[in-house]
Amino acid sequence: MAKKICLFTAHSPAGGGGSVILRSLITNLAEFSFSWKYLANSKHCDYPEGYLGQGIMNKGLLRSIYHTWVMLVGFKSSGINSIVKELLAVECDAYWVVSHNEGLRVALELASKQQQRPVHLSVHDDWAGAICARSFRFRMLKNTANRLTIKTLRTVNTFDVISTNMRAYYKEICGIEGYICHRYLPSKSLVLQGAPVDDMGEITVGHIGSIYDKKDFIQFITLLQIWSLARGKKAVIRMWGCHLKTQDIPVHLQAMVIFYNALPEEEVIPMLAQCSFVYAMYPFEKTLHIFAETSLPTKLTTYVQAGRPIFGHCPATSSLRQFIHDTNTGVVWNGISSNEGKEACEAIQNISVEQSVWENVQAAYFGENNLHTMRKVFNQN
Repeated sequence: MAKKICLFTAHSPAGGGGSVILRSLITNLAEFSFSWKYLANSKHCDYPEGYLGQGIMNKGLLRSIYHTWVMLVGFKSSGINSIVKELLAVECDAYWVVSHNEGLRVALELASKQQQRPVHLSVHDDWAGAICARSFRFRMLKNTANRLTIKTLRTVNTFDVISTNMRAYYKEICGIEGYICHRYLPSKSLVLQGAPVDDMGEITVGHIGSIYDKKDFIQFITLLQIWSLARGKKAVIRMWGCHLKTQDIPVHLQAMVIFYNALPEEEVIPMLAQCSFVYAMYPFEKTLHIFAETSLPTKLTTYVQAGRPIFGHCPATSSLRQFIHDTNTGVVWNGISSNEGKEACEAIQNISVEQSVWENVQAAYFGENNLHTMRKVFNQN
């Protein structure tokens, strides 16, 4: 009989890169039976039975700060207790919890309240380095979140992380080395490379998903405009599913940026594959250095499928820079020197990433090894 796994996330099965990673794994782990329980603003049509409500971090400014502080410091929380009670009532052989928002405390409570069913934790973003650092309302809770993170990682049975940098970071602060698990991509998902993109005098940059810092993005647009005009070409950035709007861009740059509604990934990939190159950024703000150094953009998995060179706009110590450098799939600009930025723009126009390189990236980062990791976790627990 298949092992039953209760998966808990404090976000919708439809929301963000974390859900993309999870869906890619559970869809291809057919030997296990998964029950996905989640917090969200509303039910997801594919998982209506798993909906547990909105959670304690969506209660307005002051209430959310108070309830989050109670949750992180370890005090009794009726909201957390209610979630844990629901999960303990699920018939399962093991728990799989994602650390996002309420997930970190829920994992600790599940591991502390019972021993018969093991708890596995997935960390896609460090709580203190991402959630606290990116949200002004929670910034004062960074140290408290760090303490809870260390305690939880030491309490759960096993955990996985999203990058080698994150694994090293947690090994340093809590003395335990976790697994690494990425999104799973079947090898057949890669776009077959055809003839080079014919830019017809136009340089087209593709992007999918969120922009982490509007100021840094405008810096890139400005660089691209100066560089392309000097070459006598027009540059256009095509963006799918971005939260920014045209009015967020300075007037003199607005014609360069075209926003499109979010589309299913399989519809966007062929359009990204027609771009000159694709763009990915990680923030330079000092308060976000742990996030930039340890997380990994899920959009990279989309770009690998599209098979276009990646322009990384990010700190030199970021996991994004390390990925591009290790895979030899693009160029990186650290945002400091405009001359180096122009050189990066020039270099990416001359890059031709062979099909075999994308195949190697798929196998090394997003291949069967990720399914093997989760099988090992659930079979040993």
